[in-house]
Amino acid sequence: MGLSTAYYIRKSSDSEVLVLDRYGIGNEYCSSNDVNRVFRYSYGNDELYTRMAVESLRMWKELEKESRQQLLLQSGLLLLQGEDDNANAFNQASFKTLSRMGLGAEEFGKSELKERFPQFRAERAFFDSHGGVLLASKALKTLQSLAKARGARFLQGQARMMRSENSLELEGDDRQTIEFRKLVMTIGPWTNNLLAERLVGVIPTRQQIIYFQPRNDLERFRPGSCPVFFTDKHYGLPAAGIDAVKVSPKELAERVDPETVRRKVDDQQVADCREACRKFVPEIADGKVLRTKVCLYDMTENSDFVLDRDPEQANVVYGYGFSGHGFKFAPLIGKTLAELALDTIPSFSLDRFSAIPSRRRRPTLGAHLGKGEQ
Repeated sequence: MGLSTAYYIRKSSDSEVLVLDRYGIGNEYCSSNDVNRVFRYSYGNDELYTRMAVESLRMWKELEKESRQQLLLQSGLLLLQGEDDNANAFNQASFKTLSRMGLGAEEFGKSELKERFPQFRAERAFFDSHGGVLLASKALKTLQSLAKARGARFLQGQARMMRSENSLELEGDDRQTIEFRKLVMTIGPWTNNLLAERLVGVIPTRQQIIYFQPRNDLERFRPGSCPVFFTDKHYGLPAAGIDAVKVSPKELAERVDPETVRRKVDDQQVADCREACRKFVPEIADGKVLRTKVCLYDMTENSDFVLDRDPEQANVVYGYGFSGHGFKFAPLIGKTLAELALDTIPSFSLDRFSAIPSRRRRPTLGAHLGKGEQ
């Protein structure tokens, strides 16, 4: 989100921009760095996020055109009906919303599913043709390159904000001080360290990701043949950017300290992912584990983002609480945070994304994906 913000500030103004990252861009501690991420239109009954996804897809294509890099592989999203009532309700609501909005969605019975996507097993499924795979690590490098080409500067280091003055003091060896007019903070699971108590906080949670190699034909699980998929409690991505299928739980809620979190995947989670695959994607269930990864989410109470100015210091802008489902919106969020920093009117209403709890308004329309997916 910080890279995207830097890019859009430079694109729309002549303001000097410095991007400060504690560990450097694309490090293993940030939440956004991995091989791939999910893109989807499907958001249950939630038309706002669906409209945001439509605009984000357009903006990703613009970034691809400018950078001459392919960042999004459209594979579709397959929503598999199973035994979990909440997941099933979300799937059905997504189908109805996409159909109502004229965005296209399909429904499969068991035989239709077997004919269309023989890798999968379910009595019923829905298909969002706009789903796909974002090449996350590549996207980070591309955004950095685009921002740098437009004049943004980059610095690695840790910082603390001096709220009594318009300055940012780097905690480096030389103790240098950087004067700024505006500060945009997009620090994910570390956000609580810099928030006033009355603002919306986040819960950092530990998420576990496993990459399985299919038993037989890997090509059956490339984006051209295999969609992104949601099951009862898990989600998966086809082999894109890596020769393995990514599988992870959707709803882990293990609260952690980002400084001390255990970054090794539990054997039980590997077993649980295999069991989910055995039911819905049997060719993956006994596959070799090629890679594992622990990632951190910055969860808000209802999984809505925070995109707002500090109510007491208008020169500070917040972007946090992306709750495991934010990456797909990175261009739109970067542009929005740039608009807030440049004191221009945002292109869409930010009522739901206020930093003040009492101002956050969400429609009560039913199914919404309450946790995250990577």
